[in-house]
Amino acid sequence: MVDATGRTSRAPAWLAALGFPTPETTRYDSHLGYSSRYFEIPPDPQRRWQGLYVQGRPDLPRGAVLIPQDGEDRWLATLIGNGEHAPPTKDEDFLEFARSLRSPVLYDALRDAKPLSPATAFRSTANEWRHYERLDRWPAGFVVLGDAACRFNPVYGHGMTVAALVADALREEIAGLAPRDVPAAARRIQRRAVAEAEVAWQIATSEDMRYPGTEGPPPDRATRVLQGYMARVMVGANSDQAIAGRFFEVLSLTAPPTTLLSPGTVVRVLSKWRLPTSPTAGAYPPHHTPPAAGPGR
Repeated sequence: MVDATGRTSRAPAWLAALGFPTPETTRYDSHLGYSSRYFEIPPDPQRRWQGLYVQGRPDLPRGAVLIPQDGEDRWLATLIGNGEHAPPTKDEDFLEFARSLRSPVLYDALRDAKPLSPATAFRSTANEWRHYERLDRWPAGFVVLGDAACRFNPVYGHGMTVAALVADALREEIAGLAPRDVPAAARRIQRRAVAEAEVAWQIATSEDMRYPGTEGPPPDRATRVLQGYMARVMVGANSDQAIAGRFFEVLSLTAPPTTLLSPGTVVRVLSKWRLPTSPTAGAYPPHHTPPAAGPGR
């Protein structure tokens, strides 16, 4: 039996009812919220980009994403904020939030665009890992996969990718499997699912831990060192296309995290990019040109 029922999974209750132990849970919650709505794309012959991504920073945890919909003349605009900076849904407040971002580019794009839908909010964005792989007793042939076992802050777009990687791992594990081997294979598949989710978990939780209001276990020394380096990567990614490309490859899980630790990238980051000296500037300086927007920029 495979439980792939997502974040509403009842597997812990099922295990308890059957007399099995329930999993420990690791949870990181940055209290991030987002609001999304559609806009008609206004004509603009001067526009030279396809999409925008405005990164927030710890002292101003507000960001946004603007992307075109395939085959349709409309944008999907998503505003992002942490804690008390959670974005609004009221029409009159949506653009004001966009105006408050550290770059004016997204606001300038939307202010004359026609809204095609009301704004829809989402607030349940905690990263949560139910550690089924650690249980010493387990029902024979039972596996918990996808968001039912490990869910991520959806702003990073990892959930479906990880689910696909886990499904591919499941296919490999059960290919040619004899019925008598199913009980042992279930535990092996559960551990394999852990390995497939590990990279996305590290990316999502490390980024969320940047924000002071995040609830969860404190970062260890290695994580703090990596966060310091990644802060400089983010500074560089705002105007260095080479660094931006590698950052988005890692963020989208199309390249391993070690891509950002290759000798050439490390030298480029450490030699060219410094953190702001102002104590209120945060890791990401303000910009008056489009910030790093990935391959679609």
